[in-house]
Amino acid sequence: MRLIETKVLCGIMLLCCAITLIGCSGKSADGNGQWGDDVICLCPPTIYLQPYGNFTKEEASRLGKELGKHLFEMFGADFDCEALPPLPLSDSLMNKAKSRYRADKIIKSLSAKANDHSIYIGLTHKDISCSIRGNADWGVQGLSLIPGKACVVSTFRVNDRHDFWKVACHEFIHTYFNYHHCPKDDPRCLMQDAKGHPNYKNKKGLCPYCQSVLK
Repeated sequence: MRLIETKVLCGIMLLCCAITLIGCSGKSADGNGQWGDDVICLCPPTIYLQPYGNFTKEEASRLGKELGKHLFEMFGADFDCEALPPLPLSDSLMNKAKSRYRADKIIKSLSAKANDHSIYIGLTHKDISCSIRGNADWGVQGLSLIPGKACVVSTFRVNDRHDFWKVACHEFIHTYFNYHHCPKDDPRCLMQDAKGHPNYKNKKGLCPYCQSVLK
């Protein structure tokens, strides 16, 4: 899939999307040439960064600049990142023990705002969790639902804050591209499956295989 780089072309393609399938490109087709469900518009969406609690708008704005820079390096496209005012983390978003915030609940609240031309990334300093690999309440750095239009990331389990953009990028790629983990299990790839032990220290971008598939 090729991403369109200019806003002028993006506007043209949006019009095309409304009347034909030309403006969209799927990552795969079946044997009869029919497109699957994971069809993505060629125009980069606006990324809305939604901070929660004591995660400030200023922090979200800095993350947005870093995220936009690295996404451009990987995909050659300008993704507009817009930081929103913080929202409170209500008790309704917590787990039963009231010890963590449920990532899936945060994603559900964000998904109501998202559409085909916007992706929401929730940001928090608090611990978040989800049900995974037989664990009912597993602490995670981030979560995305495939397919989906929203994801959430947390600094709580990130050892080096300089790596936080990598966590956000990982979840964004899951969300926007409906892409799962690196099939090559490349330790240098941002899309490598952490298998419960995330380590982004030596990850700078995508491996050659993921780069070729996604760009």
